[in-house]
Amino acid sequence: MAAGHRPRGKKIGAVERRWRSHAQALEPGWGHILDSTLLVDGTALPASHLIQPRVEAEFAFLLARDLAGPGVTAAHALASTAGVCAAFEVIDSRFRPKAPTKEDATADNAFHAYAVVGAQLVAPLDLDLAAFAVRLEINGEAKGTGSGANILGNPVHALVALANVVPLHGGEIILTGSVAGAFPIGPGDQVRAEFDRLGAITLKVE
Repeated sequence: MAAGHRPRGKKIGAVERRWRSHAQALEPGWGHILDSTLLVDGTALPASHLIQPRVEAEFAFLLARDLAGPGVTAAHALASTAGVCAAFEVIDSRFRPKAPTKEDATADNAFHAYAVVGAQLVAPLDLDLAAFAVRLEINGEAKGTGSGANILGNPVHALVALANVVPLHGGEIILTGSVAGAFPIGPGDQVRAEFDRLGAITLKVE
């Protein structure tokens, strides 16, 4: 921020289920997406910018208006969403070789390196995102498959969880977490993910 970068959204990391007063609450870990870390579909990403990167296929929500708790529901979240698109998150960690702690994750911006978003934006109101299948390939080899149901039953539930702990703003892009795992990438790798209704996105590592 001090160097002139602007915030463009947030990424959701691990969502922990905890019980309080006999009610289940969701506490998401999260980090900032900046204009310098937000990329478009088909981008060639220099490996020299990375340390030990992994790639995840994710859903990205573009907010049309502010969304803030307490009391945000799935209906509120969907009504505040301009559209959903396919996305990658490239995660990376400066903490090696030790296993990072929760405090390490916070200090390292929830391990966010880059977000790659697709161009096909679809309004989510009449869609069952939980049923959307996702397939991630690296160099033509299938690495992971899953569906929106892998994210707390529905990606919108992750958005709700985040909005109830930190205010979100119109125009922000929110990544809701990995659909099908995180996979190592390196120089020369071609990454592709296919999403039901949202199309395919690609990323090349140089």
